[in-house]
Amino acid sequence: MLTRLSNFLRRSPLSVVACCIFLIASIWVVCNTRRWNNREVMQWDSDGYYLYLPAIFIHGDLLDLRFLDHVQPPRYPKDYRFGQGAIPVLATRHMCDKYTMGTALFELPFFLVAHAWCLATPSAGPADGYSPPYHLSVAMATAIWAWLGLLILLRFVRRYVEDAVTAMAILTLALGTNLFFYSSFASGMSHPFLFMLCALIIERTDAWLRSPTLNKALVIGAAIGWATLTRPTTALFVLIPVCWWLFSGRPHRSLAWKHGLPAMIIALVAVIPQLLYWKASADSFLHYSYGQERFDLRDPHIWQGVLGFRKGWLVYSPLVVLGIAGIVLMVRHMPQRAYGWMYVCFLLPFLYITFSWTQWWYGGGFGSRVMIETLPLLMLPTAILFRTVRTHGRSWSAALLMLMFLGIALNMFQQWQYLHGIIKHDGMDRSLYWRTFLAPSHEAAGLPLDP
Repeated sequence: MLTRLSNFLRRSPLSVVACCIFLIASIWVVCNTRRWNNREVMQWDSDGYYLYLPAIFIHGDLLDLRFLDHVQPPRYPKDYRFGQGAIPVLATRHMCDKYTMGTALFELPFFLVAHAWCLATPSAGPADGYSPPYHLSVAMATAIWAWLGLLILLRFVRRYVEDAVTAMAILTLALGTNLFFYSSFASGMSHPFLFMLCALIIERTDAWLRSPTLNKALVIGAAIGWATLTRPTTALFVLIPVCWWLFSGRPHRSLAWKHGLPAMIIALVAVIPQLLYWKASADSFLHYSYGQERFDLRDPHIWQGVLGFRKGWLVYSPLVVLGIAGIVLMVRHMPQRAYGWMYVCFLLPFLYITFSWTQWWYGGGFGSRVMIETLPLLMLPTAILFRTVRTHGRSWSAALLMLMFLGIALNMFQQWQYLHGIIKHDGMDRSLYWRTFLAPSHEAAGLPLDP
């Protein structure tokens, strides 16, 4: 194991450094914004994802959640109460968490460390699941799982391109998109965890296509099941291995069903805990917990979701365009044409379903957070673009490198603007975007100071 790790580090030093820059920067933001110390990490969606852990492991009250009445509310925001994602079910008189439990499984090891810390050190805070160490554990879990996703992608991309190009692709998507924001400041959301699972599906699918084994197929199935348990719409991740296999000319046909069927069974087994929870809390194995929020497939908002100024994917993470350009190259000219077509066949239904949600902007936040889980698919195309440009001479390479650094700088500055209320968490439009563009203060943007 140590020999393999040593060889890996020797082969990809620049890429490993790029991944570590992301981790160090994320932890630096976590430690310096100190939202965990003010108990601000678990709020709204992140609170709902996490709720399973204290309910099961500390209070033993998953169905009624009476312990929430005794948890001290945070000081900010003043109107917030932990457990707001729990909804009463009239038929059973129980409470049902509207969010699925996949994210809580990612957070579990870090939660147990925080709980042990609070039990051993009473001065750290009460061992109730909501004192500062628990908030810190969620923040650290988010950063570290996203970092592991980058390491998995590093292993995959290095099979196709050299180390320097891989490092540039990692920096582009890790620091030049809102993945960094949701891995550092807005911790506890499902998207960085899904980023890691998508990376794992890509890497294992590529490994299976090269040399199929049952173990690789089972990992793919488990990752798809865990993703579905984390966010049900990401069941669409199944299109990644299926379409990639189809466009690759259906290699290993004799093994496809022998490996595919066990993988599907593992994926189904992964969601059983959620079905049992719904049965216990709502008396139905399939329970819709989102109330009036629904998908309206007759009225998708794809254009607004991708290019709109409210939360547009490409507006607030413009470096994603480099990956899309890489996809075009792959589809038209490259030997990895199958990968490019797989991406197209996955992205179209994903965009359609994702932006058919009635609240298609998905509440407050920076950029289109629901597209973070698809970013791993753009890592190889981004690296392919960098490699292709390098063959056209130093001037083209320098221009693309400058574009990358400017995009990263813009992303970091806009996230700073968001943290200071210059870019609004909701309600942005074209006029407000250009008023605040590169504005260093409320006064420079002509905005009133937030109360």
